[in-house]
Amino acid sequence: MGNILTQSQVKIKSDEMQYQCNILSKQLSKENFFALKDESKYLSDIDALANVYDGRILIIDSSYHIVEDTYELDEGKYHIGKEVLSCYKGETSNEFHADDQYIELTLPIYDSNSKTVEGVLLMTASTQTISDSIYIQNSIIYVIEFIVTLFIAVLAYIFSGFAVKPFKKLSKAINQASFGDMSAIEVKGNAEVEQITDSYNETLARLKHLDESRQEFVSNVSHELKTPITSIKVLADSLTSMGEAPVELYQEFLGDISHEIDRETRIIDDLLTIVRLEKKDNKIEPQPININEMLESILKGLKLIAKQRNIEVTLESFRPVIAEVDELKMSRALTNLIENSIKYNKDDGSVRVSLNADHNYFYVKIIDTGVGIPDDAKDKIFERFYRVDKARSRDTGGTGLGLAITKSIIQLHHGVIRVHSELGIGTTFHVRVPLNYLQ
Repeated sequence: MGNILTQSQVKIKSDEMQYQCNILSKQLSKENFFALKDESKYLSDIDALANVYDGRILIIDSSYHIVEDTYELDEGKYHIGKEVLSCYKGETSNEFHADDQYIELTLPIYDSNSKTVEGVLLMTASTQTISDSIYIQNSIIYVIEFIVTLFIAVLAYIFSGFAVKPFKKLSKAINQASFGDMSAIEVKGNAEVEQITDSYNETLARLKHLDESRQEFVSNVSHELKTPITSIKVLADSLTSMGEAPVELYQEFLGDISHEIDRETRIIDDLLTIVRLEKKDNKIEPQPININEMLESILKGLKLIAKQRNIEVTLESFRPVIAEVDELKMSRALTNLIENSIKYNKDDGSVRVSLNADHNYFYVKIIDTGVGIPDDAKDKIFERFYRVDKARSRDTGGTGLGLAITKSIIQLHHGVIRVHSELGIGTTFHVRVPLNYLQ
């Protein structure tokens, strides 16, 4: 049955009941009902009103005795309830009990002379009729919906032969794609069919690109992890086969092994970092941080690397900048950029770092006089394991993941990173990050 009663339907019924009960209450008061109860001409009206609303009416006197019960069950018994007690204070109640589906009304019956409350009219009425009405309405609606649906289905079956044919071909192609056939399809039809086909082919192209990227990533990971292990094995085999050799040679080989182990560790650490950063549920912990001090600390830490090749590193701060960033992550991103500008620079070159801000963002610009980046590589440098110069990258201890990590960190802060470079002249990285972190 209909369990959900609309508020408006319940209110309409309860207002009607209250209006009728008010009239009856005034009539009983005017007649001095409690003095002339057995002779009252309104007893039949009480029964009639109860029947109209499929309910029950109790008349309670000032001693809390039930003097009239349309169900004839509790006459002579006491009824002391919260609503009845409130009614003797002149208060009227009108409540809907949704769990039990009934309305309860209490109205005071006043003494016609003293105007004091001398009794209570309590009426309860079921809302089952409303439920039944809703159920019948819903049933009619369901029947109509079924008939309309059946009619449409018959029409669709009759006229769908030609219209469905392109979709069958498209469905077949999708089914083939689930088994690995990622070939593009061509389906002729109306504009909507061709639009769906184009969208499908675009989705296939993206999936193929993702699959190729995944395969390339797995291949690169395997290669990068295998290279240090291969070097370690060669060095270890060489040590084993040498027999007696000078201590200095052993120390040199062991140093090379230690270097390869460190390289393997860096690769694994960077891999774990990039995986954590690319997780959808990855969160950062933004705090108000002094960006000027952060950059000064980074440059101080890289001073020794720059000094080895006589590279001048300078910081130009146009104004104090406080921004909401994850200090550890942002520091790593900026360190990667500045360290790359040093490592891929020329001897006696320079790296200039500038910091500026407006009302919404802070800007970091890193300009170097390094080897530059070819035009065909600029869009790839942020890809995992991509190296412009693989030999030089390994010589400098790079893992090929630094810029990918940097870009992920900046994007986590809702920032942007761009690169401008000229081969043989140098490279400039532009970083823009919001001052206030938005969730």
